[in-house]
Amino acid sequence: MPGFAQQDFSKVEVKTIPVADGVYMLMGAGGNIGLSIGKDGVLLIDDQYAPLTDRILAAIGEITDQPVRMILNTHWHGDHTGGNENLAGEGALIIAHDNVRTRMSARHFSA
Repeated sequence: MPGFAQQDFSKVEVKTIPVADGVYMLMGAGGNIGLSIGKDGVLLIDDQYAPLTDRILAAIGEITDQPVRMILNTHWHGDHTGGNENLAGEGALIIAHDNVRTRMSARHFSA
């Protein structure tokens, strides 16, 4: 069972923190999300856990009506890549080092 499946996300709030013009940090559960809004859409740096995708998109929708065009994954952990499938289904391009895909494709066991 994935680690996120054991967590209760029902009470997680996604908070938006302005950093600079068009740049934000989103806080929810796990790693933070970087958000850059440009003329051609939204770039996310990481995307947290899959069960939070709707709340993340709602938080982004409070800032802009631009679509999420790209996601940059910093590494393979689920709190950074968990929303990939959901957001790719919405049309986002996922960018990451080759080792991210390699690690995500491998089986991992918890002790």
